[in-house]
Amino acid sequence: MTEPNRERRAAKGAPQNRAASLLPLTLLLALALRLLLLWSAPAHLPANDEVEYIAVARDLLAGRGWQFYEHYHWLRAPLYPLWLAGSLWLAGGDLRLAALPNIGLSVLNVYLAYRLTLALAGRRAARLAGLITAALWTFATFASLYMAETLFTTLFTGGLVCLVRTFKRSNVRTLSGSPWLIAAGVLLGLATLTRSITLLFLPAVALWLLIQNVHHRGAEGAEILKTNRSSAPSVPLWFNPLVFLLAAALTIAPWTIRNYRTYGRAILVETGLSYNLWAFNEPREGDREIFRTLEAIANPAERSDYATAKGLARLREDPAIVLRKLWPNWVYLTRVKPIEDRFLQDNYYSDIGLPLFAAALLLDDALYLAIALAGIAGLALWRRPAASRSYSLQSTIADPRALLAAWLLYAIATMLLTHGEARYRQFLFPALIPYAALAIVDCRLQIADWRNNLQSSNRKLQVGLVIVLWALVGGTFAAYYPWGWAAQNLARGWQAAQSEIAWARGDQASALAADQRALAAQETPDGWLRLGDHALASGDPRRALNAYNAARTLSRSYIPQVAKLGDFLRAAGDAAKARAVFDTDDADPEQLLAWSWRELRPAPRAALAVGNGLDIGYLIGVHPAEAVAGAQARWTNGRAMFRFGAAEPAGPARGVVRLRLAAPWPAGDPHAQVCAGQQCWPLRLSADWRTYAVAFDLAAGAPAIELRSDTFQAGDGRALGVLVSRVAISGAAAP
Repeated sequence: MTEPNRERRAAKGAPQNRAASLLPLTLLLALALRLLLLWSAPAHLPANDEVEYIAVARDLLAGRGWQFYEHYHWLRAPLYPLWLAGSLWLAGGDLRLAALPNIGLSVLNVYLAYRLTLALAGRRAARLAGLITAALWTFATFASLYMAETLFTTLFTGGLVCLVRTFKRSNVRTLSGSPWLIAAGVLLGLATLTRSITLLFLPAVALWLLIQNVHHRGAEGAEILKTNRSSAPSVPLWFNPLVFLLAAALTIAPWTIRNYRTYGRAILVETGLSYNLWAFNEPREGDREIFRTLEAIANPAERSDYATAKGLARLREDPAIVLRKLWPNWVYLTRVKPIEDRFLQDNYYSDIGLPLFAAALLLDDALYLAIALAGIAGLALWRRPAASRSYSLQSTIADPRALLAAWLLYAIATMLLTHGEARYRQFLFPALIPYAALAIVDCRLQIADWRNNLQSSNRKLQVGLVIVLWALVGGTFAAYYPWGWAAQNLARGWQAAQSEIAWARGDQASALAADQRALAAQETPDGWLRLGDHALASGDPRRALNAYNAARTLSRSYIPQVAKLGDFLRAAGDAAKARAVFDTDDADPEQLLAWSWRELRPAPRAALAVGNGLDIGYLIGVHPAEAVAGAQARWTNGRAMFRFGAAEPAGPARGVVRLRLAAPWPAGDPHAQVCAGQQCWPLRLSADWRTYAVAFDLAAGAPAIELRSDTFQAGDGRALGVLVSRVAISGAAAP
């Protein structure tokens, strides 16, 4: 399409490749932001659909197929679990490294947004669209989340880029557009296999292609009559829609055929709609009962039939449910709500630092509102170049803008009638961002055009529609925005930052005072823990204990609170209370072990009784303690590490590490070795308890001891290596 005012800019000598020259910098910015979010904090705690996707991906890697959906309440679209399984395979099973391919897709989305906007609105808008896509916090954080939205955005935006290429008349009337149509069909078919929301939109795309063909065929005929030249051979009107639909259908078909062969019924993609029909139409049953009922039905097709019947029966009882759900779903879709996956956090009770929180307010909330308002204006009010201005119904529908507007209306209607969530806005951004960028860069020309043509009834209608939509979106945003939450977090974050600055410069009194002000602004477990840490370091253990107990009162399941209070009591010599804190049912034991190993610096000790309830912070790579083989011990997971405290005791030139181990395997003997730094020694293990002594060079102090071994699969699914009941270190005379 012709860019508005291209001739005027070319006359001024504006370089056409300026936007393209800035594109690499935009892509680097996107990559840097996404890698920073991934690596600036510990691996985040999986939430929402992530738990399901990770479980399915691990099943696929283990060769168990799609068994997860034999007991889940619906059958999901398959492509993202396959993508995640492939990412895990490439990463060697490391969940954090498995986010890197998704980050690559997210950076690719920046390029695709640039290409789509370039085709729709010109270079200046494309440059801004790329920058918006790079900076939008939602895209940046979801790049590191194990959820389907990033993959869907890549496939859907790529499909739009291919479809827009067909708008050229030469591509519509001849076979030259077929490769783009096939690519569009494949990409949108793959998008459907990622999130099935696009399934019913595929016929709408085919209809748009048909109207586009009719429009260009009519324009071509008019030119032929005017110039008295002969018509070039062209494809039939139905050819382009058919090519697109066949490409999409053949892409989806293998999964549909697989479902038919497996379940005896044709399930095109997934059964989520049937679940939504029951669960989100004011069911008489609670969520747990719905889950329990559906998960008791092994066949997903029968499960879908049952949920559909329940949902339709409820709607027949009370058809007004459909009307009552429209406004709540609109609010769910458009509001800003603090949710788990808003930030990448090791624990979702943790405080958000001031720089991160302020950046999210600007690049998530404010930028989202700007995209929504500017996108609406750009779609409705974009003034076409004078040479191509045409307002016939056929030409308007044949324009790519109509296709993107149809997607927005279709997607929003689908969410209103089924289920709306804030993260579903990502489905709308590919259509909104190009026109938001256009509205911003072309703002002055748009305003001038409004003034010149405001007397036109068509223009008045457009402006009125924009005002109504702005009021609806902006009003919902303002009315439902969590203003108190934002103000509290900003105030708390500011005081917390002041505390850290004061502590860094040695002003302990000011740091403690800032800690109290942060708690006054917003009382959080992290606020009390920070006060406790500062009080303990400044020599006030009583105040520290009170602060740790206050954090426990706010949240007994918060891992840092459990670890720090237990460590404090252990260091104070109160072993019984420390054990009671560490051995709590409120905190996940594996998360407690991982956090304590990473964050705690427990007091030095020369011997560690493994599994006695006081070993938290001294070891990692082990399972929860249990009484086994006549002793209190822990199984390793094949790669366990043990350390002897925060400041390792300085040792002689050589030292001896003693480990009490057993390997009661059901069959065979494991291979094992014990390592310290670069030094490793093989061990020949027995099923009975034995103590193994290994001498190491310890001139630099006692290192962490690593115990590596083979593993076997236990009946409960755990990978078990070696039993450990005691690890100790002592000096030895140099040889």
